[in-house]
Amino acid sequence: MENVEQILLNMLPGKEEKESYLVFYLQSRWSNICGENVAKHSKPVQLENKVLYINTDSSVLSNHLLLMKKQFLKNINGALKKRAVNDLKFFNGSVDNLFLKNDGADEKPAKVILDKDELAEIKNLTRIVKNEDLQQSLISFKAASAKREKFLTQHGAEKCSKCGAVINGSGNLCNVCARYEREKQHDAVVKFLLTEPWSDYENCKKTLNCDKILYDSVKNNLKQHYYAKVANNTATTADEMLAVMLKTGKTPALIDDKTYQNVLANLRRK
Repeated sequence: MENVEQILLNMLPGKEEKESYLVFYLQSRWSNICGENVAKHSKPVQLENKVLYINTDSSVLSNHLLLMKKQFLKNINGALKKRAVNDLKFFNGSVDNLFLKNDGADEKPAKVILDKDELAEIKNLTRIVKNEDLQQSLISFKAASAKREKFLTQHGAEKCSKCGAVINGSGNLCNVCARYEREKQHDAVVKFLLTEPWSDYENCKKTLNCDKILYDSVKNNLKQHYYAKVANNTATTADEMLAVMLKTGKTPALIDDKTYQNVLANLRRK
């Protein structure tokens, strides 16, 4: 990645926009990374949490590239001049296949063209960038993203109900908003169980409408955390009470001193 592209990457505000730009950068140099033949039948389409998703037009090619994953990763990170990708996932048959060149197809998808208003909006967004090379790279990136979104919406893709981004997949939320909602729900369940550690799933569901997998995961993590504190003799009095409530599923009013001491003794023996 050249200095100009690196500066542009650092200027982009959000994690998803940075990841999108890295995918755009890889797409523009794909034939240099994997060779002309492989580039004709594959395309990087998404980067999330350092996992690059590569669309191919056949399962045979996916398996072939999987066997060479170590070298492929080296080539990709070498092109980026940083370890931005830790793993590769190959798939075929997605809507993104419509973006791939298919030599055996009689029809090619119609070229997506941005109208004057869309181009003017992109130029307006990039006007603050004074460096000409940097501005052109940003315009190219924004134009490619806009064309992709336009193509997907023309072929039935929905927009995220939270931020308005085009969803590449199912559901009504984009990856970023879905991740944010999961994190928000996770934090809410943690808060609920720290307030009412005796509660079961049904009580939690009535309050937060959470799913059971999330509830079980959070509760098990809390149990491990507070049980370990008791076992290691690092628990405060409040920690000990939380551990006992999580273990017994009872409110403080229903826990007598004998039960309290027995539970703590049992946890310390583990």
